[in-house]
Amino acid sequence: MTYTKYEIGDIVLVDSYKYPDGNEGKYHCFVIMEIINDEITAVPLEYLGFIVSSNIQKNNDLNASYLYNEPINRDEINRLSKNSHVKCDELISINPRNVIMKLGNVTTEQYIRFMELFKESLTN
Repeated sequence: MTYTKYEIGDIVLVDSYKYPDGNEGKYHCFVIMEIINDEITAVPLEYLGFIVSSNIQKNNDLNASYLYNEPINRDEINRLSKNSHVKCDELISINPRNVIMKLGNVTTEQYIRFMELFKESLTN
């Protein structure tokens, strides 16, 4: 049995990750959306998450088209430092060794909404 420190719905700070196009990202918050564990070797473990961005001005830009960004206001549960949005159109693989710390959680309702937006983004 594999023990995971973080759970689905956790908001975590990650020091290094790769976008699907291969570009490297540094120091960003993520919502963990899925945990994948290879049961054959019981070694590889990764998290899949959506980026949480506090750059809401970019999201609110009238000329921008960010259909799958969902607002998330800071509160006692998520412990974000400012109102932000979750980019629900791109799941990013996160190596657990790159997770610095857990900040908070999203609610079940928010998790469901993020997944709905992700599924919608796949059909468009």
